[in-house]
Amino acid sequence: MSDFLYICGAALALSGGIIAVIARNLFHAALGLALTLTGTAGLFIPLAGELIAVVQILVYLGATAIAIIFILMLSPPFYLRRPHRNALKVVGAVGVVLIFAVPIIGAVLSLPQTYGATYPVPTVPEIGRALLNDFVFPFEVISILLTVAIIGAIVLARDLPEDKTANKATVTGEDSK
Repeated sequence: MSDFLYICGAALALSGGIIAVIARNLFHAALGLALTLTGTAGLFIPLAGELIAVVQILVYLGATAIAIIFILMLSPPFYLRRPHRNALKVVGAVGVVLIFAVPIIGAVLSLPQTYGATYPVPTVPEIGRALLNDFVFPFEVISILLTVAIIGAIVLARDLPEDKTANKATVTGEDSK
């Protein structure tokens, strides 16, 4: 059962990642990101990391993905169009991924297999103390970055052109004649 849950979480994360990469609409790409984050949280459940899964859903899915969708909805429509892809860019991207992925996969596969190794499992109060003592600064930095991103989206949305035909032509890709 544990393996089945892990495979389901991995499939969910992988399918969401594929949707995030190939979606032509940025809103759909953000939904693919949310699906990926949900699948990643699901990976922690069979590994007895229920607290990490819940925190991941609350922080990443509940805050970050919703903030991204909120920013996209506040942004002007011309930011929703994606640039045209050509084959050279796709081949280059696949090449870069392979350059980094092959050594990492090789290093992971060369590690010795440890079966039945036990590691100390931190308790919830220990995790809470670590988050409130050791990792306060990273959380504050992330909250400031998200606030700046939302303020930037509001500033961009406020400068929309008044001409409705220009807006429609920008969204649909039609000429405004």
